[in-house]
Amino acid sequence: MDSETQHLYTTAIAIAEKIDKHIMKENLDTESVKELLRMDLRDFLIFLTIADHVIEKDEIRYINKSFGYSFDEMTMHKFATESKVVRDDFLNQPPSSMRYFLDFGKNDHIVHESKYYDIKKLYILLFQTVGEDFLSSCKHMGVEEVNQLTRYRFMLESKAKAYVKSGGQAPNRPDSIPFKRQPKEETATESETPFIGTISGGDKTKEDLDSLLKELDDLIGLDSVKADVKNLINLLKIIEIRRSNGLKAPSVTRHFVFTGNPGTGKTTVARLLAQIYCALGILSKGHMVEVDRSGMVAAYMGQTAIKVKEVIDKAMGGVLFIDEAYSLANETPGGDFGQEAIDTLVKAMEDNRDDLIVIVAGYPDLMDKFIKSNPGLKSRFQKTLHFPDYNADDLYKVFLKFCKENDYQLSPEGSAYLKQQLDIYVQKSDKYFGNARDVRNFLDTAISAQANRLLRENATSPEALVTLTPEDLTCIFEKEGEV
Repeated sequence: MDSETQHLYTTAIAIAEKIDKHIMKENLDTESVKELLRMDLRDFLIFLTIADHVIEKDEIRYINKSFGYSFDEMTMHKFATESKVVRDDFLNQPPSSMRYFLDFGKNDHIVHESKYYDIKKLYILLFQTVGEDFLSSCKHMGVEEVNQLTRYRFMLESKAKAYVKSGGQAPNRPDSIPFKRQPKEETATESETPFIGTISGGDKTKEDLDSLLKELDDLIGLDSVKADVKNLINLLKIIEIRRSNGLKAPSVTRHFVFTGNPGTGKTTVARLLAQIYCALGILSKGHMVEVDRSGMVAAYMGQTAIKVKEVIDKAMGGVLFIDEAYSLANETPGGDFGQEAIDTLVKAMEDNRDDLIVIVAGYPDLMDKFIKSNPGLKSRFQKTLHFPDYNADDLYKVFLKFCKENDYQLSPEGSAYLKQQLDIYVQKSDKYFGNARDVRNFLDTAISAQANRLLRENATSPEALVTLTPEDLTCIFEKEGEV
C-alpha cells in the first residue's frame, strides 16, 4: 500500500479495535470486527481480481502483503471459486463489518479516539482508496476492474444509507478462516456451482461469411493466423462441395489449440471462428462461452463434473473457449479435481462432436505440455494456431484504434514520441509482455494524465479535449521504467 492508503487502513483498524473492546464488555463470544474488516477487504480485492477472469501474480502479492494472507495461484483460484465473491448476489450483500462501523460511528469515545468525525465516510473511503491503490499497483488492470470498483463503491453508499434509514439489523456471523469446509453429509448440487465465465455472440441473425472474413482481415497483425483460418475455410468449402456431389468427405479437426502470450487476439479470433463456423452451417448458434480453470474445477468431490457439464450445455451450438487450459493439469499435494474436469471434457467433446467446438488457449510451452499430458487431449486437438507477439508498428496501430474508439487522437509530436517509445518497449519486453492489453492500459494512463494537464492549463477547447501530447504519454513509459 502507498502511505496514504496505509494511513487510512491503520485508522480503520484502530477504530475496529475500539469497537471490539466495547463489544467484548457485553459479549465475550462475539466476532472480531478487526478480523471482519480484514476479510471484507480481502473479498473486495478478490472481487476486483476476478473481474477479467484472470488472476495475476501481482494481484496475489498485493493481497498477501497487505492483509497477511498466504495465497498462491492455486489456492487463490480455489478460494475464489468457493467463496461468496462469485455468487450472483455478492454486490447485493454489504461487507459484514459495515454495520459495526455504522452502529458505533456515533459513539463519542470512538470518534474522539479515531480523530475522524464521520466514520461512515471513512469506511467507504477506505474501500475506494484500497481499490484504487490495488489497481494502480497491479500491472495488468483494465476497464473491467475499474467498472467493478465503481459498482462496489455505489453498493457501499447505497447499503450504508439504507442501513442507517432502517435503524440497523443484527450482524451475520463471519467465516473465521480463509477456506470454508463443506459438511460431509451435504451433497453437491448445481446451485452450489455457479457459472464463472462469459457468453458472447450467438445472435439469431447470422452474419454472412464475406463480412466475417473482412472483420478477420481488419484485425491488426496476425498474418499467419489469418492465413491458417482462410486455408481451413477453403478446405471446409471444398468438403461441402464433395458431399453435395456424393463424394467421400475427409475428416477435419474441429477443435483447436491457440498458443501465444496475453493480448495477442486469441479470444477475438475464437469469437470470429464461432461465427464463421455458424455461417458455414457447421455450428447451429455461433456464440462463444469463455471460461478458465475457476469456471470448470470445483472445490469438492462431485462438483467438477457438474460444472463442466453446465459449461458444455451453455456452449452447445457454438465454441467453448478455455483460457489458460494448462492449469487444469496442475497437481497439488492436497488433491485436485483438474483431471476430473479434463476427463469430463474429453467425453463431452466426443458425445457432442456434431455441434460443439472446443478451443484451448495459453502460453506455447505450457500448452504443449498440457496436450501431451493426456492421450485423449492429444487425439482431439490436432490443429494449433500460434499467435505471435505484436511488433512496435502493430502496437502503434492498436493504440490508434483504441484512440478512435474513445474519441481521442495523437498530436504529430505525440505520434512521433509514441512510435519511438514503443520500439524501446518491445525490445525490452519480457515474458509478462501484455501486447494489446498493455496498450489499452497505456491509453487509460494517458487519458488520466491529459485530464490533469487540461485542468492545470485551463484548456477545454474541443481540439484540446481530444488531443494527446508527448506530455500525456510520458507518464506511461516512466511507469514502465522505459524512460
